[in-house]
Formats: sequence, structure tokens, C-alpha cells
Amino acid sequence: MRAHGNPDVQRRRKGQQALYVYGFTRAGAVERVSVPGVSGAADVRALKLGNLAAIYSPLSMEEFLGPEGADHTQDLEWVAPRAVMHERVLEEVMQSSPVLPVSFGAIFSSPRALSEVVDAHRQEISSFLDDIADKEEWAVKVYANAQRLRAHLERAPEFRQRLQHLPENPGARYFHEKKLQRELDVRSRNEGQSLAVHIREELAPGALSVKPLRLADRGLSGRQDDMVLNSAFLVRAGQVRRFTQRVQQLAARYQPQGLTVEATGPWPPYSFCPSLEERP
Repeated sequence: MRAHGNPDVQRRRKGQQALYVYGFTRAGAVERVSVPGVSGAADVRALKLGNLAAIYSPLSMEEFLGPEGADHTQDLEWVAPRAVMHERVLEEVMQSSPVLPVSFGAIFSSPRALSEVVDAHRQEISSFLDDIADKEEWAVKVYANAQRLRAHLERAPEFRQRLQHLPENPGARYFHEKKLQRELDVRSRNEGQSLAVHIREELAPGALSVKPLRLADRGLSGRQDDMVLNSAFLVRAGQVRRFTQRVQQLAARYQPQGLTVEATGPWPPYSFCPSLEERP
């Protein structure tokens, strides 16, 4: 749901107030939110829309589009701190109520415009809030250290035997050593991906649903190791402790092979909520 691009919002940008929306809950479920909104002010409110409520902040369109209409949401340095504020609002709301989260940047020109969208999706929102009430989204990431994976493979009986039976002729020995090293490189990459799939399959029975997420490269993740798994797991609230304990067990099992297994959460359930984009 990214409403800030519609013509009505564009016409009203200069000096006009709009509504920045974080997500939806049941009417009356959230009375106040203590953390600041995307503007940095303690202005997060709940707007009752029948049996539902929108969690929102009032703001001027110039804050997002600028006085000349430049879209600040294309500037990552501008977006980053506000996206963090967006998430903090949702995380606080989650402490007291199920929430259907809305992606960063959803802006509506008026309560009426917001109400029209909610009316078009009221049944989807209500059904989701009912369904998510006793569930949590957890993210599991697996990182693979190529050098440690390679060293683990080198210690395997298969490769140790092959190293011990290299040709005696120097030229042939050099050729076979290079071939074996290339094979180890390929095997170590494949091994990391294969073990990641195995970890996901081991965790899946403890979740109601699993959604694959995009893998981040090293520049984005800030890690030296390669991300080989990034998945969201929908877990019943009463099973979270068992689920996270299982993650810890797998982390201990695969750490000697060069894998790091991490679980974080609970997160706003983006991965499992319905799309509220406008229908054609």
C-alpha cells in the first residue's frame, strides 16, 4: 500500500495535512502509542474506521515530497531513520494487539481516502487480524563461512583419501591438486546452500507457514560470511520457545561446519499478511 503517489495527494502537498499509516488493528484495541512517529514527534494516533482502526500520524506532504515535489523516499539516507521509527511503532502496537502492518511510505490525503481503501479490504483485514492473533513472525538467517566449510570438507574421508593417492609425477600431481582445489571450491559453495535447505526443512514442522525472503549480499548484511538462508516462519505464540530452542540446537550442530544460524523476532507479520494494493 503506497498511496503517496496518487494524484489527490500530489495536488494537496503544499501545506496540506495528510495521514501517514503504519498498520491496522481492531477498533479500540490501541488507545495510545508512546514511541514517536516518522516525523520524530509523539503524534501516533488511532483512527476508528468501523470495526477497524488505522494507526497513523498526521503530517505535511512536504515532509515526504519536499517543497518542490521531490520524492524523499528515493533517498536511502533520508528513509533509513524513518523506517526504523515506522517499525518501532508497529512493534509497540504488537505488544497489545494483533496488527496488519503496512509498508513504509503509505500516505493518504484525507480520512475519507483512507476509509475508502479500508472499506474495499475490510473483510481481508478483519480475517487477517483474527488469524494472526495467537501467532508470531520469526526470521531465520543462515550465514556460511566459505573457508570453514572448505576446511570441513577437506577433513572428510573422501578428500583425505584422494589427497593421499595423488600421482607421484610432479606435473600430473600439480594438475590433480588444482582440479581437486577447484572441486573443493564448488563443493563448499553447494554444501552451504544444501545445509541451509536442510535447516529450513528441520525448522518447518515447528511453524504454521514458511516464506522465503530475499538473500542479502555482504554489503547489505554487513557480514563477512555469505547469507545462504533468509526465511520467515509463522509460529504459534505458545510454541515460540520450542522453536527458538530448536534454532539454537541447529546453530550448535552446524557451527563446526562453518554455519551461523540466527533467529530474530517477533516481527510485524509482513511476510504473511494480504496485499492491500488497489485492484485494477
